[in-house]
Amino acid sequence: MTIRTASIKGAALAATLACVASLAFGAQAADLEVHIEGLRSADGDVRIALHRHMEDAKFPGDAGVVGAIMRPAASGTVRVIFADVAPGAYAVAAFHDADGDGELAQNFLGMPTEGYGFSNGAVGFMGPPSFADAAVTVGEGEAMPSVSVPIAYSDAGGHGAGQ
Repeated sequence: MTIRTASIKGAALAATLACVASLAFGAQAADLEVHIEGLRSADGDVRIALHRHMEDAKFPGDAGVVGAIMRPAASGTVRVIFADVAPGAYAVAAFHDADGDGELAQNFLGMPTEGYGFSNGAVGFMGPPSFADAAVTVGEGEAMPSVSVPIAYSDAGGHGAGQ
């Protein structure tokens, strides 16, 4: 999973276009509240990406990103809001960029060495979960839907939340 600074800039444009499209078709957008939970420290940043399902695109990948937010890390929970999210299915991917280099650090086997997580606490086997496992629905005119993203740290190569 990679959420880069370039993705954040491109995602801002994509989110703006999605918002304009939702207004043009009369769909009522809602703000989506995201809680990033279980951060071990206040080192570095937390990077959060909001994804829509795209045929023939890998999740989590840059092609599906419709919004991205970066915030300073804080021990425990960081709360962010994606504004004006059009109705539909979305998935959230996040990671604790403790070293502040803009990328999810990995060991020589390609396993993450920084905390990461997905909406619904979804986990994958030998890789990220599917979009369907991490998907949450934003309903039309919904008051402020909320989703939690538990951050997992794979110190010993495990993928369970709270490790």
